[in-house]
Amino acid sequence: MSAISHRRHHFPPVRFTDRLEAWGAASLFCGFKLLPLDCASALGGALARWIGPFLGVSKHARRNISRAFPELSETEIARVVAGMCDNLGRLAAEYPHLRKIRVFEPGGRVETHGFEHVDRAVAAGRRMIVFSGLQAPEQRSLTEAAGVAPVAPE
Repeated sequence: MSAISHRRHHFPPVRFTDRLEAWGAASLFCGFKLLPLDCASALGGALARWIGPFLGVSKHARRNISRAFPELSETEIARVVAGMCDNLGRLAAEYPHLRKIRVFEPGGRVETHGFEHVDRAVAAGRRMIVFSGLQAPEQRSLTEAAGVAPVAPE
């Protein structure tokens, strides 16, 4: 038996506030699932634009944007952060609706370009590596639809 198997993992106790946050998030997801997809997406974006600027992550985003783009004014940085919050809010609100989103449906919510290259590689039995800066639900659907197993970074 190795020394590792004798180690005990000590996790901090679950606080009441942790439970409250989890309950709130689960309630929001249930609420979003009850709404039509477009309505849920719009509401998620609006809520995140309203709450997001007060969160610590927005402070980090503002600082990083100002460092990367020193020529942007505070107003422009605030607009970028609001867009970031809107995008994340919409993403979270659309998550309960993923089964309804059809990736390859003509005129659908997701546009695909250049997928013929993937089709040719799959037909030829060739292996592929798909690089992505963000594994969004839509991208995951694309890779899974092609029979490609996404690899998560460690």
